[in-house]
Amino acid sequence: MPLAYLYVKSVLLSELRFKRENLWVLSFPILYYINLLPYYLMPVAKKKAHLIELYKDISKLSKFDEGIFPPYVFVFFWLAWAVLFITLNYRLINRFKKHAPAQTLTDNEDLISWLQIMNGLLVGIAVSALIVAVFAPLKKVNVSVVDLSLGITIGGICLQLFMRPKLLYGIFQPVNSLESAIGTIGEPKITAENIIYTRAEDTQTEKLLFIRFDNYNCKIKIETLFINQLPFLKADYSLDQLMLDTNIPRHILSAFINREYRLGFREFLNSHRIDYFKKNLVDNIRWKDLTLEAIASECGFASRSTFINNFKSITGQTPSEYLKENSLQSYFSQVV
Repeated sequence: MPLAYLYVKSVLLSELRFKRENLWVLSFPILYYINLLPYYLMPVAKKKAHLIELYKDISKLSKFDEGIFPPYVFVFFWLAWAVLFITLNYRLINRFKKHAPAQTLTDNEDLISWLQIMNGLLVGIAVSALIVAVFAPLKKVNVSVVDLSLGITIGGICLQLFMRPKLLYGIFQPVNSLESAIGTIGEPKITAENIIYTRAEDTQTEKLLFIRFDNYNCKIKIETLFINQLPFLKADYSLDQLMLDTNIPRHILSAFINREYRLGFREFLNSHRIDYFKKNLVDNIRWKDLTLEAIASECGFASRSTFINNFKSITGQTPSEYLKENSLQSYFSQVV
């Protein structure tokens, strides 16, 4: 539940770092650890006797006194803890829906729907845990069946995040252009280190500002590097190299590129390579004597087939079709 809360908070508020203010989410695990100290300090022989007894009759697990508090007390503590985070999640989602611009809501409809579905699944987990807490000691419910259902639910959530990584990277609200992020002397127009809220004069209520200073800073560094140094022309250019070139942490770079451009890092590089190809078709005279494989290499692609596949994936056309449509096929005779 704490991880789900931190996830919702990170994607809606663009919080990519764990902050000190979030340390309170560790209070319950620490309390639970303290509760289990008697078991941790128990002699090995006594622990062994407990385990043998449980293996003989697993139903005794509900009455197993393993800590300072009586059995199952912490289950109800956990339920209260879970309800707290579920409530906080709904609060974050509803606050976002209330204050976000209409276009932002439209652009992020899938993400918001997923967060609501995920929180609904967490409610189901909490209800299942309540059933276990109330009925398991009375032997009115099969604990293993409930635990299995909880495992399937959590596994389903993790699988969804694995299959749809864009759900991990946060709100899509791109900086409109490099010029809008740079002032007259090349510095960011926003000087606050970390803007989260702004106050609207018309309503006098706090509204979330979903583009943070970090977004401007990342965009300036990345696009300035790509414009001036063209690193994407290196076939082996990697995210780690971009991290070194921009001095931006790897996880922030990956999240920013996905959130800002709706592309993975490799797709981001290839899109710049395709743009470079288009811009240099006429201006770069020496290209007319090159084969398609040589031109692909000039643009940073490792092979001719990789260039063609990525070009078609990004533009919906093959290079030959693009040249023909733009009346350049005869000029680049060897490309066709």
